[in-house]
Formats: sequence, structure tokens, C-alpha cells
Amino acid sequence: MKGVLFLAMIALTTEAVVADSDQTFPSQVDPFVSTYCYQCHDAREEQGDFRLDILSRDIGDAATAIAWQDAIDLIKLGEMPPPDEPQPASEELEAFLTAVEVAIQQATAASSKPQSGIRRLSQSALQNTVQDLIGTGLSITKDLPPDAEIGGFNNLGQGLELTDTFMSVLQVNARRIARNIIAPADQADPRMALINEVEQLGHGKRVIKQDDELLVCSSRSEADRVWLSGFSAPWTGVYRIRIEACQYDNRDELDAAGKSYVAANAKSALNQGNFERFRIPAQRPRMVAIKAESSNVLGAERRRATPGRELTKIAVSDHYDSYEVECVLEKGENVFVQAVDCLRTGNTPLALVDGDEMLVGEICRVREMKIEGPLVESWPSELQQSLLARDSSSSNSDSIIGLSLKEKKLDGLHAFLTRAFRRPVESALVQRYQSIYDLGIESGLDSDAAMRNVVEAVLCSPRFLYNSIMHQGADDAWGLASRLSYFLWNSMPDDELLQLADSGDLLDENVLEEQVRRMLDDPKSQRFVVDFCGQWLGLRRVGAMLPDPKLYPNYDPVLEQSIRGETESLFREILAKDLPITDFLTPDYAMLNDRLARHYGIEGVVGRNFRPVPLPSDHPRGGLLGHASMLTLTSNGTRTSPVVRGVWVLENLLDSPPAPPPPDVEPIEPDVRGATTIREMLAKHSESETCNTCHRRIDPWGFGLENFDAIGEWRDHYAGQSNKKKNGKRTATKGKPVDASGTLADGGTFEGVIGLRNALLSKQDRFAHALTSKLWTHALGRPPDITDRVAIDQIVAKNKVQGSRLADLISLICTSPSFRE
Repeated sequence: MKGVLFLAMIALTTEAVVADSDQTFPSQVDPFVSTYCYQCHDAREEQGDFRLDILSRDIGDAATAIAWQDAIDLIKLGEMPPPDEPQPASEELEAFLTAVEVAIQQATAASSKPQSGIRRLSQSALQNTVQDLIGTGLSITKDLPPDAEIGGFNNLGQGLELTDTFMSVLQVNARRIARNIIAPADQADPRMALINEVEQLGHGKRVIKQDDELLVCSSRSEADRVWLSGFSAPWTGVYRIRIEACQYDNRDELDAAGKSYVAANAKSALNQGNFERFRIPAQRPRMVAIKAESSNVLGAERRRATPGRELTKIAVSDHYDSYEVECVLEKGENVFVQAVDCLRTGNTPLALVDGDEMLVGEICRVREMKIEGPLVESWPSELQQSLLARDSSSSNSDSIIGLSLKEKKLDGLHAFLTRAFRRPVESALVQRYQSIYDLGIESGLDSDAAMRNVVEAVLCSPRFLYNSIMHQGADDAWGLASRLSYFLWNSMPDDELLQLADSGDLLDENVLEEQVRRMLDDPKSQRFVVDFCGQWLGLRRVGAMLPDPKLYPNYDPVLEQSIRGETESLFREILAKDLPITDFLTPDYAMLNDRLARHYGIEGVVGRNFRPVPLPSDHPRGGLLGHASMLTLTSNGTRTSPVVRGVWVLENLLDSPPAPPPPDVEPIEPDVRGATTIREMLAKHSESETCNTCHRRIDPWGFGLENFDAIGEWRDHYAGQSNKKKNGKRTATKGKPVDASGTLADGGTFEGVIGLRNALLSKQDRFAHALTSKLWTHALGRPPDITDRVAIDQIVAKNKVQGSRLADLISLICTSPSFRE
């Protein structure tokens, strides 16, 4: 039955039932459960550890309400009663569901509504807030213990503790940021730019200079590095680094010339197969690492190489292009580039060609390096100027630096604290922070050092670290501004939001809706896209278990970035273009770049940027079920698992997670010989009725995805026995054909991923509820309570009437009483 019908019936019948619900509820539900449920859920048969015969008919506590809600959810999904058992008539089913939902609604209405409550900022929110408040990219989260993950989310209040370890590390980071952002009075403007062309670039002894370029092989050795000559970061801060580079594989040239090559390491007696084993098409982008190292170390002859501090990786294509990144450098550091694509496969870059030693294989070509920074818009910093400003117009840096110690007062402190704490601050609180400054001056510190103490204290204050610490209910416009900004921007409110909070206009629903739309259109909403997709769909875990390079040589860091980017880009596309949420399931397009298109076997896509590429209706890549991100993170690096994939679908797309397996159940070990398919092994495993209860719900969703291997590539057969040949190459025999058909727990059958996708589309109401529940969790920092169920159902129903668009759904959550209060 559809949730919309139930809501309408509940609204009409609630008043009439309230008076005598205690007496009528058992008589309404007992005949139904005794006829259709007791076969599997009473004292004689207790499938799923669930007994309806002893489940209380007095829905007066949350646990009982949740149990009844779980039961009717499975009935709505069509999974209960099982298809092979007697089925109720539609009128009988409707009456039962209405009775249970009315009883749950009455019980939850009588209980207190859960509040969003206060919670510490997650580490990503904390970093974004420091960036937006102070304007620095320095890390406030360096070395902090990781945020606890609960149900896939790491921004829930119950998991965000403020421990002694957290605070001690945070204080170190806050002091470092304060020292960097508040410059000494005699500090010269550190902004600079340095361009090094090939003639000025430093490089290791194995790097080859050829005309106007340097040839660098893939290696960890100091002999294969290129760095900026004469550079040492003058100040800790954010720097813009640009390199002009490309890659090529000279094995193609050697092959064309008929030249043979063998590994230069004679001791290993490796032959040409060493180079061919993981041969990758030359047009595929290669990875280049940009690393930091002390400027005194680079170029020095040392017995043992240091790995350097990795700043980032970039994908370099087969034609010259400029690549630009922004990274944090510590004072005194320099940067170097290093080709790293071959490292995971163990390819040896040195070879003997006609008796001469030379670089063979994947080679990076570097033509120029440039560095700019520290990237500060003004000097002294805007924060330093604003704290000392006499009024809003006195921001001249020269006049501020020229003030004497006695003249320097923190006249901008009140405005800074209001922004930092995201609400008005009383005079007594301002004076406490002013006294920190004054005490510093009295103890002999100069004005800049005293000001750093103030900034450090602010960044360590609970008022800064907690969201809405002064929560004041429905009339708290400041708290609403914070909830809104940390939901949609994962950061603090901007000036416009704070002004609307100050005037109280943000409490007006029309104004609130306008702000939601404005914020979703702002580039900062990309933080929400990345953060929410990382938690809802588990994208943060992509790459946590790397595929075996011997089995999947085409998997590389560029592909890993691309498969994560596809899913984020789909969310961004649906949000930005006001598309319906069913595009998560069955769109007629895929968000692709060139690397991912090659992985999927789709031609005609050029360039690194993602764009919608039209697909025919029978293409397997339409929707989340065909995304390599999901298919990879639900595999173990070598094999696929229908169970893991099935659980992922039930948890994330249908909000119907199965019960965890009993502790005494042994995991299923795959047959590495390929003689037995995973379907055959699961069929034997599920012969036990205890196991079959869950596996008949889980496994079909995973079987429909078995045409995708562990990195999301299409396959028609499983891999068979792996054979090793004399030249070092490995081949695999063709295994058994993939059977991607199945029968869902509701009795519906499907063939392959297209049939599975259509089956999922038929449950789009349930998907809408699942997505709304996940957004609700992310927005409020807590999982939905049973008391939230009516509100969520109402939001889903209203959004369906409006066209089931993602942007509308987010707006409905933000304007709901639960979010506003």
C-alpha cells in the first residue's frame, strides 16, 4: 500500500480512535496476525527472532512502537506474508495497516519530541569553519582522533565526544594557526611567486634532461625526483603549485623499432615478461605525486631516502598540460614531484636496451614548475586588521601596524566573537576575551602575541566547537542559521544568514525557503554533496580495500578518483537541475569523464570533467546500481559478494537493513578454483531455515549485480583457474557463466541488472523514504526516532505531489518543525 493513502486515512481517523484506542487496537490486529503471521512468528516458529504473539498491543514505549513499525514496513515492501503463504485481501490489509499506524501515531504524539540537541562539530565541519572564519587552509584537525562512525554517519551527536586527547591536540593546532594568521609587526609580506623552467629545476641523478624537458621514471628513489631550485617556504601557509607535464610509455617506440629490452637487474634474471605483466594502454593517465621535504634535504647525498610528506596526487595525460593544486607547506619546506603510477605493480624502470642501460616503461615528462604563496589576500591578514580596526572603515594595514602597544585595542573583538560563536555575545563574554589580550600585554607579550592567545582561546572554546550550544527552541533564529549552514554547507553561516538571524526574518518560512535555494546554488554546497554522499553511500570507504593488482591491473588512483566522482556528480546533477530522485535509480544518462568511460566501454567521451552522457534504456550503467563506486566498495578486492551487495541495497536504498548474522555462523569462503559459483555456495548455506530467513531477502539484490566484477567491469563469466606461464604472465581460464537472475522476497522475479533496476523502481516510494531518512539523519545529527516517522512520511508524501525532486525534498526537511525547533 502507498504511504500517501495511509497518511490521509490517519489524518481522518485519529480523533475518533483516540478515546478508545486501548480497547480497540487488539481487536483490530489480532485476527490479522493470527491468520497471516503466527505461522512463522509465534512460540512454535520464531523466524528472525521475532514473535508477534507476545509483542505488546499497548504501544506505550519506543521499543514496542519500533517493533510494530518494522513489521508493517516489511508488509509494505511485499515481503510479508511470504509469497508462498496465504495473502490477505486488499481491504483486510489496509484496515490492519491503518490500525497499527494510528496506534503508533497516538503513542508518539503523547511522547516528548526528540530535540536536535547540541553536538560537537565533525572534523570536516571544523576544518571548513576555520577556513571560512579565519581564511586559512591550515589544518585544525591534524592528528585528531577520528570521529566515530555510527550507521555510516560521522556527524551524529552521540559519536562526537570531546575527550582530553582531542582537546590537547586541538590546542596545538589552534596555536599553530594563530601563530600563522597573526603576523609579527616586523614580518615582511611573505607573498611571492617562483617559476622554474627546466634549466633551473633541481633533479635526481637518474632524471634525464632532454631538450626543454626532464624525463622521470616511476620510482621511490631520490634519484628520480624533480624539485624547485632555490625555494624554501618563507612562512607556513597555503601555496599554489603548478606543473607542466605529460606522460608516455617508450616501450611502444622500442617495440615499433624492433628493439628488445630486459631488466637491468641481472641478479633477478627477469625477462621481458617483467615489463609486460601489467602493461597498461599508453593513453591512460598516470599518477604524479607532489610531496614536501625540507629544503635543506632535497639534493643532498644521503645513504637512505626519505619518502617526503605527500601533499596530493594528480593524473597526468599523454599530452602536455598545466596542473594546478593548492597545498599547505610548513616554513622551510620545498616541493618535489615523483612519478608513482608503477609503484604498486612493481615494474622496474631500468632496463638494458641493446646492451645500454636506459629508462624503459612509464615515464613522466616535466617542462616547468611554479609556486606561489603563501596565498593571503591581504597582509597583515584580514583577521588581524579586523580585530584592531577602530571602526568598520579603519582597515588600513599600515596605520594598524604603526599603532603603539597602548593604542592597540581589540575593537573588532565583538564582531569576531559573534561570527565565531554564531550568535550574539554578551558584553561580559567579550570582556573575558579582552582580558586574555590585556593579560598578555601586562606579562610582557607584544600585541601580536597577545592577539594570538585570543584566537587560540576562541578556537578551543566550547561555544566554537559545538553547534547551537545555546539552543533556545523554535524562536532561536541563530540556532536555525547554524543548523541550516552546517547541513547545506558543512560550515558556519555567512554574513547574510547571520543578518537574517539577527533581524529574526529567518524564522519566516518564505525567507527560509529562499535561503535554502540560495545556499544550494552556492559553490559551498559541494561540501554537502561530498560529505553526504560519503556517509549515505559509503564513498569515503572507496579505496580502503585496494583490488588485487594481479587480478585487476586496470585499477589505479585515477580510476579510483573517477568512480567516486561519478556518484558525487550524479547527486550534484540531480540537485542543480532540480531533477526527480528517481534519477538515482533509472536515469537515461550517466555522469562520465574519459577515464571512467573507458572503464565502462563507452566511446566518445573526452576530457577530465564529468558530464551527462545519454544512455539507451537497456544500458547497465544507468543509476546507482551500475556505479563502480558501489560495486567496488561492496567487494573484497578479489571477489564479489552478493550478500554484501544485497545488504548495501537494503540498508542504503530501501532503509530496510537485515538483522546481523548469528555469532556462530561461519563466513562463506569462495571457491578460488572456480568450480563452484557463489550462488551454488549460498544455496547450500541457506538450506538451514535460520539462514534462509535473511538470505532470501538479501541475496537476490546481490545476484542481480553479479555481471559486475570486483571493480565494476562487466563480465559474462566468472574467472576460472589462474595459470602462470614461463614468461611470468598469468592467464585465467573462462569460468562458469554468470547467472544474474533472481526472485525477490516479495515474489517478484527479474533477469539481470536491468530487471533488478526495474524492480527497485517499483519500490520508489520506499526509496524516497530511505533517502529522506538519510537526509534527516545528516541534517539533525541523529537517526530518526519513532516519533519522527509521521513527519518523515508527511515530507515524502508532499514531495511526491510536487514531483519528487531532490531540491524540494531538502527544502521540506529544512522547513519542517523538527528542523526549525
